[in-house]
Amino acid sequence: MPVYDRTYRRWDGELKRRAFRAAPIVMAGIRGAFAGRSSWFWTLQLRGFMVVSCLPTLLLFFLNFLFWYRPAWLPPETFRFFDMIAPYRAIQYPLLTRLNSMFLMIYCVLIGSGLIARDRATGALPLYLSRPLTLTDYLLGKIGIIGWFMAMFTLVPNLLIWLVGALADPVEGAWGRALPLLFPIVAHNLAVILTYSLTILAVSSLCRRPMFAALIWFALFILLPSFTSMIGSGRGLGALAAVSPNDALFAAGYQLYDVAGLFDRALGEQDGGVRAGIEALFDAMKFFASSTSLQAWTSVASWCGLSLLVLVGVLRRQDVVVDAGAR
Repeated sequence: MPVYDRTYRRWDGELKRRAFRAAPIVMAGIRGAFAGRSSWFWTLQLRGFMVVSCLPTLLLFFLNFLFWYRPAWLPPETFRFFDMIAPYRAIQYPLLTRLNSMFLMIYCVLIGSGLIARDRATGALPLYLSRPLTLTDYLLGKIGIIGWFMAMFTLVPNLLIWLVGALADPVEGAWGRALPLLFPIVAHNLAVILTYSLTILAVSSLCRRPMFAALIWFALFILLPSFTSMIGSGRGLGALAAVSPNDALFAAGYQLYDVAGLFDRALGEQDGGVRAGIEALFDAMKFFASSTSLQAWTSVASWCGLSLLVLVGVLRRQDVVVDAGAR
């Protein structure tokens, strides 16, 4: 007996509670990502990778704990160092997102590449859309699955660090000083989440095999734009450098947090030896934007817009439901 009958009629009942109709897709997708695979060795590798991917976040949380609570076993020189870097702590938010970017790419390949490709390969779209679900609900559910994993390594840890810092600051007016950082944190990390989620889903909708989707996404999203960005940066062409979505996202983040202003302020307030160390640190961590704010945000909007057009266009062309009376 077939899993479904292609003569199923579209559900004609009254649609209610739109905000919750995508929730089962999201929850099922997240549970499926954590579920065991066919091989215990593969499952062990996946669980191990999930543990390793939490290390940068845990390390930054530990450093913030030392900064705010300053345990007695720390040497006094560490406290002086904390006092010196206190005015420039906003740089930790784009730093955490950048450190987690490699894990974001791997999660996109492991989880996002098959979200739509498997549905197309198994013919599950008719089953989805013959229920009280619209195409919008289906897309929101798939975006919610991959977006949840992206948020766990971008928006959520940054917001927790911001909240803990505001609560732990004993100086009066801590909330007033912390509040201006909330908009850059939300704007930058939402841009990262949307860009990664929409691009991997767009490629997944074009393929029937997750492996092909992963290869195409990695080539189009990582390799080719990175090569173009390297050429643009070497020749001082910011617009060409912004073609890379990763470079554009990092440049947009640096400008939202005013990293250049923090750098200039750090150089002006420190002596020669410390200034050289600050310059070396900023250069090593690539905290200098190679594109303007307009170029960076234009690139991000273009990647998201094009991915959404491809995603909607491909899914609308699928023969998802055939009316029984028309056959």
